Amino acid sequence: MEEQVNIPNALSLLRVFMVAPFLVAVIYRQFPIALTIFAVAGFTDFLDGYLARHLKQKTVLGTFLDPLGDRLLSTVAVISLSVQGLLPPWLAVTVVAKDLYVALGAGALHFSGNLAIAVPSVWGKLSTLLQIVTIGFALLAAFTAINPTLLDTLFIVTGLVTAIACFHYVWCGVKVFSEKTEMDGE
Repeated sequence: MEEQVNIPNALSLLRVFMVAPFLVAVIYRQFPIALTIFAVAGFTDFLDGYLARHLKQKTVLGTFLDPLGDRLLSTVAVISLSVQGLLPPWLAVTVVAKDLYVALGAGALHFSGNLAIAVPSVWGKLSTLLQIVTIGFALLAAFTAINPTLLDTLFIVTGLVTAIACFHYVWCGVKVFSEKTEMDGE
């Protein structure tokens, strides 16, 4: 398959480049601007996946750019919002730790000879969705009245589902690694 910068890949790349303006807006406490950038980035995430499927423009480059944009934006968002006091630090640590453990596990599997492409789990997709909603509500709460109980509940549910997703990915990775080791030993 010939690699080229197509519309879905350009949208993923745009999302990567939106991280810096998002961070600047958060640092300078321009939360409506940060929320707008975050919403546009979220829309590009939906749009690049939709276009890649419907235009049959899935590429190897896209399989790296899309999650890179997602993880980079979410990591920067949870850390910067935690520093600004809009998210609890434990939630930022949970989100970043999950992404780090999943990346390290995927790297270990890859370098051990398991070249299978990782498929996102239901738990992973749910945790990503909750993280996006939580980040959006945290930004909104910075300049609009939001029920604190709603926010606290969202923080707890997001943290819990993110931790479950992390443990699920680790469990699946260990299982794949063990199966490969057993097959190599036969």
